[in-house]
Amino acid sequence: MSETNYVFIKTANELHTLIEKASNAVILCDHNTEKFCLPLLKLSSDIPVISISPGELNKSTFSLNHIWNQLVLHQADRNTVLINLGGGVISDLGGLAAATFNRGIKFINIPTSLMGMVDAANGGKTGINYNGLKNYIGTFTSSESNYIWPEFLATLPFEQIQSGYSEMLKHGLIADKTYFELLISLELTPETTKTIDWLPLIKKSIDIKKAIVESDFKESGKRKVLNFGHTIGHALESFYCHSNLPHGHFVSAGILCETFLSHTLGRLELAESQKIIMAYDKIFNRIHFKPSDMEAIKKLTLKDKKNKNQIIKCVFLEQNGLASIDNEITLKDVEDSLNFYYA
Repeated sequence: MSETNYVFIKTANELHTLIEKASNAVILCDHNTEKFCLPLLKLSSDIPVISISPGELNKSTFSLNHIWNQLVLHQADRNTVLINLGGGVISDLGGLAAATFNRGIKFINIPTSLMGMVDAANGGKTGINYNGLKNYIGTFTSSESNYIWPEFLATLPFEQIQSGYSEMLKHGLIADKTYFELLISLELTPETTKTIDWLPLIKKSIDIKKAIVESDFKESGKRKVLNFGHTIGHALESFYCHSNLPHGHFVSAGILCETFLSHTLGRLELAESQKIIMAYDKIFNRIHFKPSDMEAIKKLTLKDKKNKNQIIKCVFLEQNGLASIDNEITLKDVEDSLNFYYA
């Protein structure tokens, strides 16, 4: 495993210089980051740009094929560096395109969303969705570098800030109670996002995930704790794949459900579970689904990548700041948690 080099950027000029130094570079972005983020860098016009439609639905074989075709048209070779300028969709998709083109070329992530900065661009997971299933095709391939520039956050709507914040809260819940307590003390609102000092928080989340990933790059053990909230969260996200709701909102729903199960199945004290649930409810609106959708959502948990022999595996909280992996739950448990969430 090659380790990603993290560079924390202070100015647009610094980022401009780093990109211009990358020889034989091609930039991948979506139509939003092409419009709002790429102009901030004032790059020379001779760097080729590949642009795709934004959104989770475009993390697909169709988009992957389009990127390969564009790389060929731009005469990319094994010395080309693909620069992924965007959120989690771009880093996942671009990473997979780079990992497979010419049997692997280097890539650099420049995350423009909070989710990308603290989570999606870190850890070497690349992938696309397949037949409505989340991240079913992909590789473990580390980026050459990640350039982190918090100024991009000013281009985001509040729901995208919330999305990344959900993963930051998760990092605290599974590894650092003090960090979680700090985050919930900040009173996240559309107004406070402009005054929060994001860089130390982003660095903290990166450090937590980096330490976990370095101990278990291919997710055979400890790295699975990062999936807290994702067993049920991914099922909801797969079912509502045509919605415009960002990934982190489904993770927050999954975290409430899996916190509920952590308590009802005997792992987490009631007072701790209530505090976590109240903290999330203060930041996120609950996702409303129809009771008639319950069976379909339950069945999607059977497709989760963490499962083994059709047994649903889930991450539980033992306490705030400590999680356990490979806990077995039933479809009835999933239903109970969704009924709690929906109530």
